[in-house]
Amino acid sequence: MLTKKSKPGDTACAEDLKWRQLDRRLRAIEQPAWTISVSQSRWRQCSKGACRCDAVHRSLNCWRSGLTALTADLIVPIDIYTIDLGTNKLRTLHKSTFKDMRSLSELDMFDNNVEFLPSGIFESLINLRILRLQRNYLEEIDSEAFRHTKKLFHVDLSNNFLYTLPERLFANNTYLETIDFSNNQIVYIPSDTFFGLRSLLILDLSNNKIQQIQNGTFHLKNLQILKLSDNKINNITENAFESLFCLETLLLDKNDLRHIPNNLFSNLFSLTYLDLYRNNIMSLTGLEFRHLNQLRNLDLKENLLSELPDNAFANCSRLEKLDLSRNKLKFLNESTFYGLGNLTSLIFSDNQIYEVHFKTFAMLKNLTTLYLDSNMFPSLPSRTFDYMPKLANVKLSNNPWHCDCHALYISAWVRLNEMKIWDYSPTCVSPWFLEGHFLKKLKFPELCTGQWASMVNLSPRLPIDQLLALNVTVNRKPQESMEDIPDMENW
Repeated sequence: MLTKKSKPGDTACAEDLKWRQLDRRLRAIEQPAWTISVSQSRWRQCSKGACRCDAVHRSLNCWRSGLTALTADLIVPIDIYTIDLGTNKLRTLHKSTFKDMRSLSELDMFDNNVEFLPSGIFESLINLRILRLQRNYLEEIDSEAFRHTKKLFHVDLSNNFLYTLPERLFANNTYLETIDFSNNQIVYIPSDTFFGLRSLLILDLSNNKIQQIQNGTFHLKNLQILKLSDNKINNITENAFESLFCLETLLLDKNDLRHIPNNLFSNLFSLTYLDLYRNNIMSLTGLEFRHLNQLRNLDLKENLLSELPDNAFANCSRLEKLDLSRNKLKFLNESTFYGLGNLTSLIFSDNQIYEVHFKTFAMLKNLTTLYLDSNMFPSLPSRTFDYMPKLANVKLSNNPWHCDCHALYISAWVRLNEMKIWDYSPTCVSPWFLEGHFLKKLKFPELCTGQWASMVNLSPRLPIDQLLALNVTVNRKPQESMEDIPDMENW
């Protein structure tokens, strides 16, 4: 992955910016331009320069040629098809650099020092399909830059320093399918910036400084992937995504969302992947996901959720993976996962859960992966895992397991399903004399010492001393035999 260059003068004031813009325009006017040739020997002349020419593929390759300017001694055939100027030291280009290159289909200028593109520089490129300008120093783009490039298919302007986007920037680019504006400084997007992009499939605006998403920003009926990760988004109006009928992937992770409008996702009929990782979402009403009946993957980890509403995911009948790790959840009730019959992976690691209803997971007939590690469970109710016949991967470590009669179920389950435990085997935290012991090695005599069998609904009701006479073999430490265990009735 390309990393963004550091830029000196990031703290320059608006007045400095104005003077820099003027200076760039003057330098563009004074910039030399290479020679565009129409002669019959143009391809032979091209091959004599610092760049590599290929007449068969009609290509010019100047990658890593140390170019600081495109001087007149560089001969470029007018019927060129692809140009690679990547990884050089170009700062700006003359307006006529690509004049009359009507056959040019692919232009690479990635990884340069380009600060400014003169108005009309792409005017002749009527057949341009691919434009790569990533890893440069562009702070602005002319509103008419793509007016004549009507056949554009892919544009990459990532890893620059763009702070805003012009209105109707792509109004004439009806064939454009992918746009990458990631890793810029964009704070604001005018509502009609993407007007006219009826063929757009992928839009990447991740790693910018966008704070709000307004209604009308995305009138993109065929868009399939929208990346808004790693911004500063704290507000999205309720109808901001209302036109995204074909959207399949929506990335909103690493933002500052505190709540989700109830109807924000109401028209996302095709959405299969929704990422809300690392926001500040404090609560859910239970209505946020009710229209997402095609959703297969929902990521809510690293938020501030302390509880889940009943039936919060009831309409997400196709959901396969749900990640709620690193929240502040404390309790899971019986109807939390109603309707999730297709769920295969459920992750609750790093919460504060101390209790679940014994039927919390009863609907999850297809669940194979369940992570409950790093919570506050002292025990689990009987039959908690009995409703999930396909369960194969379980994490239970880093819980304060209290090893008494209430732990009989989890102890027996771990012992019988040891191959399903994917982290290290759970151990007792209390009482003190069992601290550090493996749950799987403790059976009834150790767990219920000094207690009555009736505490765990066993029948007949026998005192513990009679049950101990049943000669059950148990591995324990530090005691080597049952006679070494203290009489708990005296504690």
